[in-house]
Amino acid sequence: MADDAAVLAEVEARKGSVTSMVTQKNFVGALTAALADPEKVLASKSANVKSANAAVVFQVIEAIEDKEIDGVLEGLDPLVMDLLMKYVYKGLGTPENANSLLKWHAKVLERCGPGGIVRSMTDRKTV
Repeated sequence: MADDAAVLAEVEARKGSVTSMVTQKNFVGALTAALADPEKVLASKSANVKSANAAVVFQVIEAIEDKEIDGVLEGLDPLVMDLLMKYVYKGLGTPENANSLLKWHAKVLERCGPGGIVRSMTDRKTV
């Protein structure tokens, strides 16, 4: 599908800028960029698009130390928190980074409250 190919190309382009920001320790910018323009990814039916975008988001999450999570979350828009929570749940589906993602879950929950969980679980569009 041409649309999925275009979205995948956008995700790959975003990965380069996100990697650059992570290298510069601009974690707020990197996470904001990784979570940018979610409509296209959410609308896609392609597992390749969704997993490629998730990999970009997880690249940023893995680079952030536990003590820096609060500072990064302070710089995020509240609407982005729900999307971030979706990625946390997606990541918890695999055991590799469960320990780190549970810490993220607790911090995001602190910021957006239980409504963030409800919104991320009830939204039909998956990441």
